Amino acid sequence: MDEKLIRLLTANGRAAYAELGAGVDLSGDAVRERLKRLIAEDVIQVVGSIPAPLLGLESFALLGITVSGPALPIARALNALPAADLVVQTAGVFDIVAELVARDDRDLLRILDESVRTLPGVAQCLTMQYLSVEKYEPAGSQHALLGGARQHPPVPRRSADELDEADRALIRILQRDGRASYRQLAEESGVPYAQARRRVLRLLDNGLVQIVTITNQLRYGHRVQAGVGVRVQGPLPEVVERLRQVPEIDVVAATIGPYDLLLEVSCADRADLYRLTGSVLRGIPGVLTTETFNYIDIHKLPYTWSAL
Repeated sequence: MDEKLIRLLTANGRAAYAELGAGVDLSGDAVRERLKRLIAEDVIQVVGSIPAPLLGLESFALLGITVSGPALPIARALNALPAADLVVQTAGVFDIVAELVARDDRDLLRILDESVRTLPGVAQCLTMQYLSVEKYEPAGSQHALLGGARQHPPVPRRSADELDEADRALIRILQRDGRASYRQLAEESGVPYAQARRRVLRLLDNGLVQIVTITNQLRYGHRVQAGVGVRVQGPLPEVVERLRQVPEIDVVAATIGPYDLLLEVSCADRADLYRLTGSVLRGIPGVLTTETFNYIDIHKLPYTWSAL
């Protein structure tokens, strides 16, 4: 029943409870409670995906954090940080990995200094800034579940300039809860109901906002996920092209920092991860070394990346 409901949400994240109920032979109220449980248990998130340039976001980085003492309090603190797009406790070279999204490099540095490095227990914070994203097909995203690209159209400069504070207030709510009712959107944003509904429908119709359903593969897919840092000898394009063809690799990003490339991989089990990292990756010409950090617990699922 949960799987049927998630498939329906993947097709239309803002479908009415009655419509979802008709698709799974349950009442609208029963679907509402089931969906509350799935979200509370971190199995899924239904969020508004917004093109990053539309929000003035230009600088992205993955942080590899090592801690002294328990990692969980630090992961929870990062989870509450608006600039953190992904927060994961890991086993391997890092205790926590977190993705930061900032307006520019100066803003990224401010967030690092004021909100990350000052957290009690953070012993080391390694910053790996993205230069380019060469592949983005994350397991558990709408893109992967639908079997085809569901990416935003290019953002017209005029559309971005026409967004006012009321639009941005509504967008901020949709980023947290893509299924927020029009009444909730109006109350939380302070925009009158009729105007809030009209504005949200416009944002959805022109593709500036997409409502996406993201599944936590550690809990829903029961898969093994990991990040992999890759050091390359020689030009990157040849290696990137080979990596793009590997189905278990969901994300390939070129970075500044200790790794030339950062990968996110999703495997059926630990044996499959061992085969991927021990044989497949190391068999690619140009791959010099790899370092793996296995995902143990995902505290925050990425929503901004689905907009890039």
